[in-house]
Amino acid sequence: MLFKRITISLLLLAFISCGTEIYIPKQASNNASLAQLTEGRKLYVTRCSSCHQLYKPQQFTPVIWNKNLNDMQLRAKINDEQKQLILLYLTAL
Repeated sequence: MLFKRITISLLLLAFISCGTEIYIPKQASNNASLAQLTEGRKLYVTRCSSCHQLYKPQQFTPVIWNKNLNDMQLRAKINDEQKQLILLYLTAL
């Protein structure tokens, strides 16, 4: 019984530690204000995580992020302005 509890605890810990931590903007970038980056992050977290895991912004190039957002725009139910805010956030680093 103790072995089973330890195994479950270790598996749970491994699962939790694999979670994706995405950055929280603290300052404006060259292309976006802090308010735009913050809103882009909020949209990314709320709209994209409802269907799949979140990816770290640095996992893809700006070109790939743009393609992904174009492909997902209808499913995520975001308009062009929201898509642009998410793209600004994802490519700010």
